[in-house]
Amino acid sequence: MTPEQREKLQMFIADGFDTYLADGRMPPDVEGDDLLGQYARDVIGRNLHLGGADPDYRDVFRQNLEAFVSSMSDKFEAIDRSGEPERLMLNNFIKGTSGERRAMWNKVKDLAFRKYSPGELDAEGYDSQLTDENEKVVFDMFARDWNDALEKRDSGTKRHQLASAAAEWEKTCARRCRQDYETRRQLRNVSFHFPQLAEIARIIGRRNDSHSNDTVSLSSRYAPSVLSRSVNSQEIDRITTGNDLECIIPAEYSYLACRETEMLFMVRYARRQLLQFTSPGCDSASRTLKAESVPRPVSGPIIVSVDTSSSMDGRASEIAAAMLYQLLEVARRENRRCFLITFSVRARSIDLSEAGQWRKIDEFLSTSYTGGTNGEQMLREAIRQLHTDDFSMADVLMISDFAFAPPQPDTLAAIRREQALDTRFYGLRIGHLNTPYDNILDKIWQVE
Repeated sequence: MTPEQREKLQMFIADGFDTYLADGRMPPDVEGDDLLGQYARDVIGRNLHLGGADPDYRDVFRQNLEAFVSSMSDKFEAIDRSGEPERLMLNNFIKGTSGERRAMWNKVKDLAFRKYSPGELDAEGYDSQLTDENEKVVFDMFARDWNDALEKRDSGTKRHQLASAAAEWEKTCARRCRQDYETRRQLRNVSFHFPQLAEIARIIGRRNDSHSNDTVSLSSRYAPSVLSRSVNSQEIDRITTGNDLECIIPAEYSYLACRETEMLFMVRYARRQLLQFTSPGCDSASRTLKAESVPRPVSGPIIVSVDTSSSMDGRASEIAAAMLYQLLEVARRENRRCFLITFSVRARSIDLSEAGQWRKIDEFLSTSYTGGTNGEQMLREAIRQLHTDDFSMADVLMISDFAFAPPQPDTLAAIRREQALDTRFYGLRIGHLNTPYDNILDKIWQVE
């Protein structure tokens, strides 16, 4: 399964729920893995009662289904990888010349004897019919049957694994969903008592950003000063994605025709998502940057770091979890990337952007809330993520009691550089401890 197919499958599950709950229609077939796509359709169809369920319960059910499908996608990919050597040999045999096929035949026969029964692939029968006159016909027929046998074997392995795992998942799904639902209700109750959390979620979501009149140097980071008026006319290999302005297809420049879509061009340029030709003439491009300010992006990725030291155990950890889940709802609703860092003695991180990762949050946090606090690793990891394509325009939120030392000089300098480029660093302080971070972060909210 390719990454594109996997993404389509996850979107299919989300769209399937939305489509059914909106007007009772089942979603169309998914483009991707037929087995997992059909299973997702069956699950939705067998749970028609979800249309009248609490929205939170529907959401936790969907998240559990997404996590299960993601885990099965991993297993299916492992099956595909294990069959790659045989698939490579088959392709070489199909494309080989007569001489190359004859040279491979003994090795191919041995593999067939070892892996397939005569009913699946009768290599001995083909070998007995092989003559110089019918060699091409026999080899072609064998290659066709070999391909069918390989496809059938891999499909059977996937069906068996899916049936076994699905039976176990469905047996525990109701209990797991109920636990997640109760957890969500408890966190909503915590959030209700601390309105600061909703304010943070609005600002991180940039729906009510107090800095909305500011300008951002997004174009200073990424926008080219000179746009090429033509693509090099040398040989074109294919269309790909990137940000090489010498090779971008003309249609991409249409985004610059009006102010409403100009920012979309800048974002696609920054993320190297512009469609472009590949050709020998695309080795160089104009990289000179212009210092033009543009409005701050409406939304962007989120980096959230949670202090999991022993001083945050108990009520503080509940507040942190409530804040985290609010941010995850923002990221999920607006299809934004989210990166979680936990830190105590050392920092750990997980990219929550993939749907299957969301179910791992509880497991990720369950081994925490022990030991002291070392914020330096966390800050370095956050800054490292800001230098990646996926999180270069992120807001950063630190959730902690801030009972740790201020950043080292080089780390502080890196934070200041990011702030100069309009990255926002926020803090949620749980407790009343005075901290030098009041003068480092853009804003700190306090709850007790």
